[in-house]
Amino acid sequence: MLMFACSGPAAHRVVGSALLLFSFTSLRAQEVPIRFGKLDAKEAAALLAKPTADSSAAEVLCDFGQSTINGAQDGFELRFERTSRRLIRRRSGYDHATVRVILYHDPAGTREQLQQLKAVTYNLNGKELTRDLMKSEAVFSRKLDERHDEYAFTLPNVREGSILEFTYRIRSPFLFNLQDWQFQQTVPVRWSEYRVQIPAFYQYKEITRSFWPFAVNESGAVPYTTGYRESYISSAAGLPARTPSNRTFSITTQALTRRWVQKDIPAFRPEPYLTTEFDYLSRVDFELQRIQFDADSQPQFLIGTWEQIEEKLAAREDFGAYLKRNSALAREAGGLRSIPDPAARAVAVRQLVLGAVSCTRGNSLYTQNPPGMVLELRQGNVAEVNLLLVRALREAGLDAQPLLLSTRSHGQVQTDLPVISQFNYVAAYVSLPGGNQLLLDATNPTLPAELLPEDCLNGKGRVLGLSGRWINLTAPAARFHYTSAHLMLDAKGGMQGKISQEYAGYSAPEYRQPLPALRQQWQQAHPEWQVQQAEASSIDLTRAVSLVLTAHLPGGKDPAATLYLRPLQQLGLPANPFISPERLYPVDMACPTRLEYQVELTLPPGYAVTELPANATVALPNGGGRFLYNITRTTTSTLTVTGRLQLAKTHYSAQEYGALRELYTQALAKFAEPIVVQHP
Repeated sequence: MLMFACSGPAAHRVVGSALLLFSFTSLRAQEVPIRFGKLDAKEAAALLAKPTADSSAAEVLCDFGQSTINGAQDGFELRFERTSRRLIRRRSGYDHATVRVILYHDPAGTREQLQQLKAVTYNLNGKELTRDLMKSEAVFSRKLDERHDEYAFTLPNVREGSILEFTYRIRSPFLFNLQDWQFQQTVPVRWSEYRVQIPAFYQYKEITRSFWPFAVNESGAVPYTTGYRESYISSAAGLPARTPSNRTFSITTQALTRRWVQKDIPAFRPEPYLTTEFDYLSRVDFELQRIQFDADSQPQFLIGTWEQIEEKLAAREDFGAYLKRNSALAREAGGLRSIPDPAARAVAVRQLVLGAVSCTRGNSLYTQNPPGMVLELRQGNVAEVNLLLVRALREAGLDAQPLLLSTRSHGQVQTDLPVISQFNYVAAYVSLPGGNQLLLDATNPTLPAELLPEDCLNGKGRVLGLSGRWINLTAPAARFHYTSAHLMLDAKGGMQGKISQEYAGYSAPEYRQPLPALRQQWQQAHPEWQVQQAEASSIDLTRAVSLVLTAHLPGGKDPAATLYLRPLQQLGLPANPFISPERLYPVDMACPTRLEYQVELTLPPGYAVTELPANATVALPNGGGRFLYNITRTTTSTLTVTGRLQLAKTHYSAQEYGALRELYTQALAKFAEPIVVQHP
């Protein structure tokens, strides 16, 4: 139940202040985990005595935040308070003595305010605890972009063993900007706690991400009362005409309270095969979803729907209107209607765009320059290039729509959260006969038409248009690397012969380069080999990149009666990327992986095989991957050694990580086992 009460200006000064205080104390009824400036020598000694997890150079001892919504002038405001305590163990942790706070402002100049900022450095000298307060001139600000400013401050007199505290408040008139909270940091965190209190007339969508358990995750309801002032023009008797005045309202309702606590959180460490750290850090985010002050009135929805977002995009000059502009490229694409096969026609249109413009200005969802200027400059950003592609496809008589997506480096899309900022990239979607589809991108000339850039393979994308829907952005090809070799062994243990490398699928773009660069790249990966001759084929995008080498691997100084050979190891299975014995996060690869090696080895005269590694096959559960190692004696003097490592999935859970790591470990160990040959 929501209750309003109105009072005059005099009553507001007393009652309003008390009511605002009540809304704060209701959230603070539970004891807070830290109070600024209350550290004493005994507690400091205890904090210093406890070892830091992972021997980190710094750690967060306690990080506490709370957000409330309170009455203000002509409406409501958000108030966020944070108090934090950190410990610096070594000089390499000094960066954590600098704190950065991001504030938002709108084009009209309305700004969030940073208030009550205080900071202190504690240093324990024997039994004496000294305190160095931060001065106001230690705070610096700079503009980040058109909507954000950064305030940064560095605490004073920091040295090894310093304990740092800071506290501040942010007052924000932007109700959509309820402060998010990040529990996990790049250093260990002993205690992180966040509390919010939200009155019933505001409803936020809560998005929680965490691979670490919550010590506390609780909800509640409390009585809520606040007051706010409303400006109006008074024409009361005895006052000058049109006198500005205030009327004060008191509002009473229920409020939702939320409290989250995580403790003993390990430092976030980047690991192979992650998207962006934002997808993995323990955090809670909010989006203002609905406002409804009265049960009898219609609610105001803030988030909207994907369909509404698409309507706004279609009306934007730098997106939807861009698709309606004429250009010489669009007219030229119309001449491709004579190609009967729609898929071949789409590929021809993409090739036309690739020849007309290059992508040189990075990822963007929106255009900056008109089509004519982009074509004149022969360069553009992602949106300019790929929206030109969509328009050209349409002119060629194809059913093409923009495809919105988020790159792996930008983060995964929450499909149930209609917010356009989740996207940072646009490609092209072509609907083909028979229910088939083609996803096209004209930003990377080293990729064949059927492959989106690897960074685009990230969950789901949103197809715009009348049939707007989500589609899976899965890899249509693997990262395939094939090595075959015909080698002659000499009595010194050296090998000479021809080595053929093929790079296909998502391996090919990295190697689609001129022969001198390709030869140098191979030589750097195999420094022990001496390359005598090289030839390559890499121009045709529909075929694998091929590199053929004549090379020599030197042996010892003198002939040996016993030789130990590891031909697959010497041709270079990559090192195990899964170094950590345990992993908290899933393994997320853009595409499957296939590594295949086959070596035909001819022994020198008079030598015979005396010992061979055992053949082996190792498989992951549920078809997740497979390793095969096999040796065949084709004649008395020749061997064929085969090794195959396949990772068939792109996503492996943390529970599957151990088996995945072991698969790679066993493959490397098997490649390292020697083939023993001897001269009688």
